[in-house]
Amino acid sequence: MYSLYSWGSPFASEGLYSFDPSCLSAQAYLQLCKAEWQLHQVNSTNVSPSGCLPALSYEGSVVESGFWRTVQFMKNQGFNLDESLDEEQLAQATAYMSVIQDGLGDAILFSWYLVSENFADAIRPRLARLFGFPLSLAIPTQLQDYARRRLKAGCIKVEQETAESEATAAADGIQSNSLRSRLPRIYLLAKEGFRRHADKSTHSIYNQTEKYLELLSKKLDKKQYFFGKQPTTLDTAAYGYLSMILYVDLPQNTLKTAIIEKYANLAALCDRIHAQLAMPTTVSDQSLLAGIGSVVKHTISRYATIPALPLEKPENDPDRAGKVRSTFGALIVFFGYIIYNGILSAPVSQESQVVADLAQLPALDVRSMVSAIKDL
Repeated sequence: MYSLYSWGSPFASEGLYSFDPSCLSAQAYLQLCKAEWQLHQVNSTNVSPSGCLPALSYEGSVVESGFWRTVQFMKNQGFNLDESLDEEQLAQATAYMSVIQDGLGDAILFSWYLVSENFADAIRPRLARLFGFPLSLAIPTQLQDYARRRLKAGCIKVEQETAESEATAAADGIQSNSLRSRLPRIYLLAKEGFRRHADKSTHSIYNQTEKYLELLSKKLDKKQYFFGKQPTTLDTAAYGYLSMILYVDLPQNTLKTAIIEKYANLAALCDRIHAQLAMPTTVSDQSLLAGIGSVVKHTISRYATIPALPLEKPENDPDRAGKVRSTFGALIVFFGYIIYNGILSAPVSQESQVVADLAQLPALDVRSMVSAIKDL
């Protein structure tokens, strides 16, 4: 029997058994290829040799991790959803999967974590119930921080209000940077909370994502699945991301509205696959200590790791020593609190993380791939 190790889910009532799109895609593949498997919900990546989930175990040993490598292993085992595809179709499927994972993945990160109303009113409360105390105090914020850093690394403008804030500060005769340095952090967090109802439906990321959705919609056309009457790997990959958009209710669900109104065939594809998926046999492998370990690891790497600097331009961070002391001081207080109150013995829910499975496909630039697809 195969075992799939996957992040848990706060959306089980919606029929989604992970909140990571790659894990959902892998679950869909295993079900549609009729393999005998069971789902292990975990809250750390310790089981995965590569440090990413999903991870596939066979005969008691972890053999692969990540959606793409999991699919390749299952194909070698005789569970091949792409058996009827020729080389050209396989190449097209790879291109479209890159569009799905990069394009839709970034849009989901933005919609979940960087639209303040969605994060405050929908995502964070569900994640908090999933993780349980005390992990709920740290993990949702860490996921939000990951989303912000990833989108910025992809040159996606994260905060549209920046220009407006700077203009307001200038009108008051105060420079934005100076203002932020003088005000306490709690005030800035409160100010951000007051703006959580700001409408971000016009953000440029949604315009770009609609171009990807249009490509997928044209490829699907009026067919049941992307390559005909039988589902393939591409269909399972699309399901993982589309289900996160269509089945998770958000106060500002711009992508869901666009899909239903403009790309109804994609919504129908998602519903068609969803109707075929049964609740998997599930084993809970969550561990509070593993969850706390991931929090500590993230905290130390975020604030205490000294980055490599050019030799010709040595730089010193005057605040680094304070950051390190604050980090370890906070950890000591944190562990003292949970040990004193006996929290270590309490059962908890699963921890999760939204990490796009980008490393599993060849490194492909999305915009270049879109151009290539249009030429097919």
